[in-house]
Amino acid sequence: MLNVAVLCSKRAPGLPELREHVNVSCVLERQLPHGRDREAFDAMTATLLFPYDVDAVVLLGYLHVLTAPMLDAFPGRIVNVHDSDLTLRCDDGRPRYPGLHATRDAIVAGEHETRSSVHVVTKHLDAGPVIARSNAFPVAPFVSVAALRGEHDIVRAYAYAQREWMMRSTWGALAAEALARLCPEKAAA
Repeated sequence: MLNVAVLCSKRAPGLPELREHVNVSCVLERQLPHGRDREAFDAMTATLLFPYDVDAVVLLGYLHVLTAPMLDAFPGRIVNVHDSDLTLRCDDGRPRYPGLHATRDAIVAGEHETRSSVHVVTKHLDAGPVIARSNAFPVAPFVSVAALRGEHDIVRAYAYAQREWMMRSTWGALAAEALARLCPEKAAA
């Protein structure tokens, strides 16, 4: 069975469902202390994970961009569950909705649906290869009217609810699906 570690910042949406599919040997809640060197923080995180002999690392609600110490410690074996469809790209190839406010950004841009994606983590924010995508989550029509009227509080509240809906309904199973594709020999065992 696939042996994984989970990194989160405050909570790990989908963790119970993920545990139904893989062995989660370690869950680390990590928050970068103010003023702390990010690379030193990532080196410490990697050191904490080594004893667990994990096949992969899953970022569930992890709010930090990983640096070389983590990327080098688990090359090609770190995946992030993100709250936008990362197959949507800008003309220059960058993801259209990266970062912490991806669901809100997609809704404000007029997208009629949102999705979550799982991608391989690289040094570029939310830009690694997409391994799995969730089903579509329709955006309620009233939200575009609220955005046009400048009712940003309504849009923010709706985006929060939309993101929670995606995280709670799909993140665990979606992460498991992506891990099975990333490490098929371990997932089949």
